[in-house]
Amino acid sequence: MLERRALLAGLALLAAPASAQTRPSLFGPFPDYTAQGRFGRSARAPARLFRTRDALRYHATDGLEHVVVARLDRDKAWLHVPALRAAFETDLTGVGLPPAALRGRGFRETAVRTATVDGVPATQLRVTREDPALALDALALVDRRGVLWALEGIGSVDGNAGRLDWRFEDVTVGPLDSALFEAPQAQLIPVAGETLLATLRRFGLLR
Repeated sequence: MLERRALLAGLALLAAPASAQTRPSLFGPFPDYTAQGRFGRSARAPARLFRTRDALRYHATDGLEHVVVARLDRDKAWLHVPALRAAFETDLTGVGLPPAALRGRGFRETAVRTATVDGVPATQLRVTREDPALALDALALVDRRGVLWALEGIGSVDGNAGRLDWRFEDVTVGPLDSALFEAPQAQLIPVAGETLLATLRRFGLLR
């Protein structure tokens, strides 16, 4: 089963500012886009991913509806649970994610094979990072635009490992409303990273 802390780490990495390189990479460059995806084989319902060059939004309805917004340019993250009528705000480094990793540093990417996805040429990459704070050994399928179609492997935060099995479809490339990546319109509760993790466990969003 997917460890939700590994999920949070993976989402934060997808929000890392796009690099300037031209070869295929998990870290861009990529266009603004939205996609529907399943995060883990146990997911009962798909989630919606919105991705820009410096921010990410994840809206899940599997279980207790919740929205995660990560802003690398502000080192901020918000968790909005509509049923609670509140949103929790924290800094990304406060949940144990190294600043260097959040900016795409320390990762090695190796091309494995080429493919075609939805009519667009793509490359499967092996992405690895060896660091106790944040480690990754996964295969990523990225098309020539920079759109991520799949991510499968093992990720760990502070030695707590979890399996990543992400599949995406229904991709739409184009400008996204900047309001999607702002603080939720709800009562904001600033919390330390560990307090946020404890709250996630309490409501069954973190195992």
